[in-house]
Amino acid sequence: MAWWPHDAPAVVSQSPLGRIAQRRITDSSTSSNPRLALQHLAATYAPGDTDFAWTRLTLWRALLAAVLDQPPYEPVTQVEVSGAADSPSTVLLAAWLGLQLQVPVLHEVTTRATGSSGIHGVRLHRASGVIDLDRPIANVATLKQPNQPTHDVSLPRRSLRDCLAEELRRLDPDSLYGDVIRHGLERSNAGHGYIPASATARKDSGDR
Repeated sequence: MAWWPHDAPAVVSQSPLGRIAQRRITDSSTSSNPRLALQHLAATYAPGDTDFAWTRLTLWRALLAAVLDQPPYEPVTQVEVSGAADSPSTVLLAAWLGLQLQVPVLHEVTTRATGSSGIHGVRLHRASGVIDLDRPIANVATLKQPNQPTHDVSLPRRSLRDCLAEELRRLDPDSLYGDVIRHGLERSNAGHGYIPASATARKDSGDR
């Protein structure tokens, strides 16, 4: 396994270290332009590549999947994802949801100037109402669902140690990351199901 904390090679799989590594880890959050960095990772992707912006989404993805695995099992008709403008994890979360659910995704961006950071929240629209997962403060999120009480759920920001530990547990290629970085991101960039919203102020929270 090879990991570049910053300044990764232009094509990590073709670098001297990348050629001998089964897994190659980058971190687009360290880039001055994370969205452009993700587009470059998509263009140069090879099986075995992954990025910590994706690893930081594990808890978000697990919680959202668990919520949708409960009655009334209705299809999601629209998704809203909010997060900082410089958050690659927010971009990948929107791309993953759009790809998996095949629905329009409204990506509401915030700015660093307002003090916002990382992922702020997700809203899933269904016929019975809106599921709202919002993290206004670090580590704790609020889950609101139709006809259910509001719950506070643990959703901590993932440390570098957490991300490294997760990636070290697997040596096989992360095929879902490959699908999202190539097809989900492409779908977003092409405007299929991706609607960038105007910047708005949000309180600091979320993973980058």
